[in-house]
Formats: sequence, C-alpha cells, structure tokens
Amino acid sequence: MANRGVTGLWPHQYEAADLAFRGRNVIVSTGTASGKSLAYLTPAVASCLDGGTVLYLTPTKALAADQLRGLRELHITQMRAATYDGDTPFEERTWIRRHANYVLTNPDMLHRSILPRHASWTSFFRRLRLVVVDECHGYRGVFGSHVAQILRRLRRVCTRYGSAPTFLLASATASEPGAFAMRLTGLEMDEVTVDASPKGSTTIALWEPPLTELRGEGGAPVRRTATAEAADLLADLVLADVRTLAFVRSRRGAETVALSARAKLADVAFSMPYTGAPLPPATPHPETADTATPSTPRATHPPSDTPLNDTLDQNPHTDPTAGPNRGPINGLSRSPGENLSSRPDDPANGPADGRPSSAPTRAPGSTPSHSTPGHIPSHSTPGRIPSHSAPENPLSWALPDISDLSNLPDKIAAYRAGYLAEDRRVLEKALRDGTIMGLATTNALELGVDVSGLDAVLIAGWPGTRASLWQQAGRAGRDGQDALAVLIARDDPLDTYLVHHPQALFGQPVEAIVLDPDNPYVLGPHLCAAAAEIPLTEADLPIFGPTTSDVLDDLVNQGMLRARPTGWFWTRRERPTDLADIRGGGGSLIHVVEANTGRLLGSVDEPSAHTTVHTGAVYIHQGETFLVEALDLEADVALVTAADPDYSTFARDITDISILSTQRSHPLGQGTLHFGEVEVTRQVVSYLKRRFQSGEMLGDEPLDLPPRTLRTRAVWWTLPASAVAPLAEAGIDLGGAAHAAEHASIGLLPLFATCDRWDIGGVSTELHADTGLLTVFVYDGHEGGAGFAERGYGRANDWLTATREAITSCECERGCPSCIQSPKCGNGNEPLDKRGAVLLLNTLLTTD
Repeated sequence: MANRGVTGLWPHQYEAADLAFRGRNVIVSTGTASGKSLAYLTPAVASCLDGGTVLYLTPTKALAADQLRGLRELHITQMRAATYDGDTPFEERTWIRRHANYVLTNPDMLHRSILPRHASWTSFFRRLRLVVVDECHGYRGVFGSHVAQILRRLRRVCTRYGSAPTFLLASATASEPGAFAMRLTGLEMDEVTVDASPKGSTTIALWEPPLTELRGEGGAPVRRTATAEAADLLADLVLADVRTLAFVRSRRGAETVALSARAKLADVAFSMPYTGAPLPPATPHPETADTATPSTPRATHPPSDTPLNDTLDQNPHTDPTAGPNRGPINGLSRSPGENLSSRPDDPANGPADGRPSSAPTRAPGSTPSHSTPGHIPSHSTPGRIPSHSAPENPLSWALPDISDLSNLPDKIAAYRAGYLAEDRRVLEKALRDGTIMGLATTNALELGVDVSGLDAVLIAGWPGTRASLWQQAGRAGRDGQDALAVLIARDDPLDTYLVHHPQALFGQPVEAIVLDPDNPYVLGPHLCAAAAEIPLTEADLPIFGPTTSDVLDDLVNQGMLRARPTGWFWTRRERPTDLADIRGGGGSLIHVVEANTGRLLGSVDEPSAHTTVHTGAVYIHQGETFLVEALDLEADVALVTAADPDYSTFARDITDISILSTQRSHPLGQGTLHFGEVEVTRQVVSYLKRRFQSGEMLGDEPLDLPPRTLRTRAVWWTLPASAVAPLAEAGIDLGGAAHAAEHASIGLLPLFATCDRWDIGGVSTELHADTGLLTVFVYDGHEGGAGFAERGYGRANDWLTATREAITSCECERGCPSCIQSPKCGNGNEPLDKRGAVLLLNTLLTTD
C-alpha cells in the first residue's frame, strides 16, 4: 500500500477489514471519500496472496475500470486483476476465466454469463474467498430485488464447488445498513458505520430557477429549466477555473448541458480576446438593467446549528439573497437578468425574478470552515483580482490564465453510459489531470470513480434520495479539500418543496434502502435460472426466501419447470436468464431499428416501449437523436429516423384501478389509510412536446395504443361523505381537489420511499366503485410491487404533511408544475383544484 502513499488505516477501515479477515460478513456504510475501497482492498489483496480469488461487483463499468486502474498501480505481481464486462474483448475472456484471481464485473454479467457458465469458472469458484459488493446503496427497488436473487444464485453455485466466501459490502451512508445488507444477501451481517476519516467543509446551495414569461397548461407559470441553469453555472465556474462536475438526470440532458456551456464559452472566446491585462468587472449594460425586473429575493436559512455568518458574512461582496442571475460565482458577477455570453432578451433565459434558496451548510460528517458560497479551494487558480483600470472587456479579469481563449470550449465535455469504453477512460483521465475543467454527466460518475481534485458539483434536479445527494455532492472536495455543491431545482413538486424546506435535507438521516426480493415476479425468473444452472432441491429453498415453495408450484403449473423426485429442472431450449430483465420492467423486448439503414440501435422492454418509443417520441442513442416513425407491438419493433428536434417528449396516460385485496388499514384523521393489492389498467393516450431550454409546451399529440394491465401494490386513502360534504357546499371541486392531491403526493413520495417519480403512479376519484368513497391511490409501477407504496403506508403522516406543505408554499395562484401539475397526466391536468387539495389534506391530517 505504500506505493499509493498509504501509511495506515482509519479505524473504520481497520474494523471492516478485520471482520472480513475473520470470515464475518460485513457492510461498511460511511460517507463519500471515506476510504471504503481500502477497507475491502486490504482483505482482498491478502486473499489473492494466499492463493484465493476475489469477485468484485459494481453497478457500473466506469467504477470497475477505475478500480482496475488502482489495482494495477499497486504493482503486486501475484494479483492478476481483470474486468469482465461487456467491454471485455472475447479473446481475453478465456484467459480471465482460467487465470485471473481478482475479477471485477457487474450484476448483469454475473446474471447472464458467469453463473450460467459456472462450469467454465470451476477453478475460480473453488478458490473464491471474498465477494465485494461495492456501492450497494444503488441496489434498491426492482433492480435491487433482482440483484438480491442473483447473489443467492451466486451463493448456491459457490456451495456446489465447496467454497463459502465472505461478503463485504460498501455503501454510502444509509439508514439501517445491516438490515439492508441481510435483505440483499440473505446472510447475517455486521455493520461498520462510524466514519473516522478527515473531511473538508462543503457549502451546499439550494437554487431555484427564475420564472419565465412563458405559460403552460391552464396558464400556469413556467420556470427556466434546471438544465439551462446548470449550463450557465457550469460555464461560469469553468471560466473561474473551478473544476466542476454537473450531474444531470438524463443522457440527453447531459449532452445538452455540455453543448450549451461550450457554446457560451465559445461566445466568450470570440467576443473577448485575451489581452494579458487584468480587467475589472464592468457595470451592468444599460439595456440589460432596463429589461430586468428583479423581485425582492427571499432566502431560506440553514439549520440553526450552522449560523449564516459562518458561511456567508466572511465575504462582504457576497449577497446571501442574490437571485440566480445576480449572485457572484467566485468573483464572476452578472447583471440582473444577464446570462453570460447571451442576449438579455433571450426568452430562454427568463426574467430575473427567480428566488434562489441557498442553505449553506456542512455536509454530514464534515468539519466547520469559514468559507463563502463561492469559495475556491486553495489549490485552484481563481480569476485575477480586479483592477480599477482598463474598463473594457468586463469578463477578461475572471478568465483563466491561458494564452489562447479559442480553446475554452474544449474545457467542457459530456460523460454518460453509451460511450465507447476507451472514450470514457479518456474523459476520466482528462478530468483528473485538469485537461477538462467541466464535465456534464449522468449518475454514471456518481459512484466512487476517482476524479479527485474537483472543486464544485452542480446537481440539476433532485437525484432521488438523500444518499444520492450526499454521494454526488461528495464528489467535490476529495482529499480533505473544501468544496461547493449546488442543487438546482426542477419545476417539480418535490424539488420545489426541498428548496423551500431545507430542514428536510439537512440534519436528517438518509433513507432506508427499499427492496423486495420475495416479489414473485422477481423471484420466479431467478428460480428458473437457478434450476438451469444446477437443478433445484428442497435444501435450496431457504436460500431464496419464504415464498419460494409457492412460486415453484406456479412455475410447474405454467410449464416453466418440471418437478421430479430429485428436484426441479429447467427443460426448455431458451435461455432462462432472458426471463429476468434486471434493469427493466419485464415483458418482451422491443427492438429499436433505424428505418433507413436497418441498423439495430438498442432495445427496450415492452412496458417501457409505450412511454419511450411510441410514435413521435424523441429517442436518444449514444449521443444521436432520433424520432420514432412507428411502433409495431406485434412485430416487436420501433422504427426511427435521425433527427435533431429542439424538444423532448413525455408520454401521458389514463388509468383505472380496482382493489383485489386489502392487507392493512388504519384510521387517518377523518379518513382511513389502506395498503393492499390492486389491478391497474393503463393506456398511453398522448404525448407532450416541450422545448428543451425554456420548457415551453409545444403541443399535446394523441396516440392510439392498447391498454396494459398491471397487478401491483398500492397505498390509498378514503374520506367519508360526512367529511367532504362541507367542502362541496363551500364550492370546492372534490374531483379536482383529489386529483391535485394525488399529483402532489406522487411528487413527494420519493422523499420517503427511495424511488423515482416515474416508478410510481396514481389514480384519484370522487367516488370509487370499490370503496364508494372519495379515494386517492398511489401504486408501484412494477409488476408485483417494489416496496414503495408500502413505505408510503408506513410514513403516511410525514408524507402527506410534506405534500400539503409543498402545495401551500408554492407561490402560484391556481396550480403549476411546481406543485400540483404532472407532466404525465393523461387528463391534461384537468380538473385541478389547488385550494381544495389543501382542504382535503387538512381534513385527512386533522384528528378532530
């Protein structure tokens, strides 16, 4: 380890490594950059030196490649490490199976290649001492449930070859990590949770984009998009020589942010040639100042244990309540309403009346530091201190000290899954060595890839969980440096709630990780795969969980397996691993084919095809944009043509729901809360076209697709007639109120159930056929359920209270995308009653 400058272990690293040495399964759950890799690397290297083998699992190829690079830097000749994934050349795979003793792979390859061909890995499995499951907090929901069953299949194969490896899991900070690890692996698990590593301070800013003059459905105001704000900030930070990662939720979004930021830097390079003399910031252009109409900004405050003067008042030039187009970024100031290198009257920029909600605070586990929101760590080179001479070229003083500004755009790039492996490695290296100063990325770089030396992180939209937020924010400030992280809110109920309620983020424990490996729709395909690998016996049933026996009976009745006195056998010709789409929604695959060339671009599962490759949809493949000409469900094909539209598409559906069984119920205020099994019938009826930069709605196009039926689990609440009659008498539209409450509650559930808004759905009705009452449903969008609705049932009071606060805190009058409107509503967001939704939730949450 001395080759990497390691002279000792932190206490949490030693504790985890020692437990693994003693054969105890353990999960180490500590903060980002706390050295978890050393905790598992120590016993892993020892296993290899002792003649054993190690299997390392990671959710992404990027992290596996990064780990391999680190292993090779150790220069340990007895350790033969190699990655085994989709990027591995076929000519190398035979050597890896026969000779590698440290194999880095992912759950997909384990599921589809390694376990089905376990006979080719005989030597490796016989000597397997340690299984490392890195970044395991990413294994949640349906994906996590699939991975849990894959790990059970792995344990069974190991038993076949006489090995019983120790499992060492590494996770970001999580609630109840030991219980989660037991659920994931099916094994007893020790936990290490005390982080003893040193931390720099991280300033967290919550940023709300400004309202624009555009109007959406029902005349609702529209905010400037989070991606447009992220592009501006990324360009500003790179100009100030601040090494920055911008996390964007979608592949297309990452490409868009990078292209927009590069365009802004190109404008700067063209309009302000470098002269070599430091120049001061200029006063606002008169025409810009005239067109700006900033409202009085309003800031939210950090938790009481983090005084504002600790983080803001140290810099007399920093306005803690400055709007998004007003506050300086490391000395790079802009006039109100002025976007760098763009016209102030550009409608995409919007007016300067947005209210940022900045809550500078320390990240969990960090030490206090007197840093300003725009603080640059000491190793960086910020823009030069302005001089009061040379009034021209207002931004030249802030430019990095380079001789040729024409190279500025090359300082920014995009990074995402789908790039060639060699291209991804080049980008990672360029970011590490400073060739690239700004990178727009999907969550492909959220995990522990070593890109040390970052100064700032931009997060365009709530990443789904507090754990992901701290994971992404922790990418900056590695090696104990101070850092800046900015969460940019999307026009969405949850994002809006968080920027106005910072207490929901700071000082709160991270979420428990939800998964349901006993889901029969998950378990069934893996039992088929396990039977094909090694015939199942009675002794195997406890490995797969308490519902295994019932699911096996169903598989036999369906003809999937054959029962014999010695066990259960797979007898079909097709590959059983194809039954489990571990990252998708199941069903048959729809092939996406370029119409002009016949080139196969990719595939999507049939349930997702209705919303992602319907006729007219914008489809992205490895940076190329296509429009779907036709979706043929009978032929399992979607035909696409290359295009470059300036809009994105969102499918909208209508839903009917029927209650199959009620498993739990209890009173809630004047109503009743229920949890149970439901049957959902959904039909995509149209798609919305929305312009990228501005969010402007361009149209709602009809579709003719067949309905789909889903058996899943739901949480729902009802209110009796006696409780809602006074509201009706007061003129409240009960249907519109329930509809608005449904939309808002779907938007807020991810805060409590570690899911994405698109993982769940909802139905509301003034009078439901099965209950005879006003009813609002929220259901899991996956066959058999995913645990999200059940989590909502357990946290209903907190969840619905937050829903009510999100609606009441929104500044709109009648409802907007930030509170009660939904982009996937098949009814065109009609009817909606914002005031009525608040009154309904008051009735539900009041015990009187």
